Amino acid sequence: MSTQETGVESSTPVKARPTLLITGGVLWLMVIAGAVIMMRQQSPDVAEPMLARDVAVAAMNVEPEDSSDEVPAPVRIELPVNRSDNGAQVIDLSELMGQTKPAAEVPLWDTEGIEDFAFTNCDGRTVTKQDLLGKPFAICFVFTKCLGPCPTVTKQLRDLQFQLRDRDFQLVTLTVDPARDTPEVLANYAKLNGADLDKWYFLTGDQTEIYGLIHRSFRMPVQEVTGPNRQEGFEIIHSTNVMLVDANGVVQGKFNAAKDAEMAELRRELKSLSLPVADRNSTPTETPVADGRP
Repeated sequence: MSTQETGVESSTPVKARPTLLITGGVLWLMVIAGAVIMMRQQSPDVAEPMLARDVAVAAMNVEPEDSSDEVPAPVRIELPVNRSDNGAQVIDLSELMGQTKPAAEVPLWDTEGIEDFAFTNCDGRTVTKQDLLGKPFAICFVFTKCLGPCPTVTKQLRDLQFQLRDRDFQLVTLTVDPARDTPEVLANYAKLNGADLDKWYFLTGDQTEIYGLIHRSFRMPVQEVTGPNRQEGFEIIHSTNVMLVDANGVVQGKFNAAKDAEMAELRRELKSLSLPVADRNSTPTETPVADGRP
């Protein structure tokens, strides 16, 4: 319909309408953007989900640094925390995910070596830590009246004596029942078990000192049972582990005498740590293991 027919004259050219539409849309977008910024700054309920979204997007886009360590290298990203002034916050994703490198592991046994001691051997001689230094040794904790695993532990040491007869190392049996295991009792126990006393010590002494050495230096359990739970042959609770100590007196490991595989590993370790014996005047023969009971 023409202007003449309507009586109304248009004041806006037809070609200018698209420009006004675009301008209006831009203005509306600016209004919406301003509202979002205000909500982000004023409402933590809105800001937190948006920050979580930013973390997720940034984490997907970042590439971790190469690292040869077992623990992944720290991954750091920058997140905008204020859109108005372009502020940024650095976040370490490895800390958020609990992947920071752990502190160095503390050795189970003292790297300075076991503590000094002085105990009595089955032949009446005093044996100290100094007497054992200079060659590796394997030490076990048993008692002669034991009705439990002690005969197995002693047999394993007897086997080491025979199998490694051409190696220079020491075996040590430390009683955990010194009140009954006198030097004379231990001497009989050693004889019954075919021990080579040049290579194998059977030690006794003060119970407090023995238990303290086992607890502090070897980190093994030992306890005398008292009261109604005490049973003959099971008076002492102790470990069946055989402890390997190097020539400097430092504990190198524990090996369960109840497991043949672990004793085979102990044999390999002892052979590796020890030197060959140039001359042996006698060769020990295999002897049935006795438990020391009458």
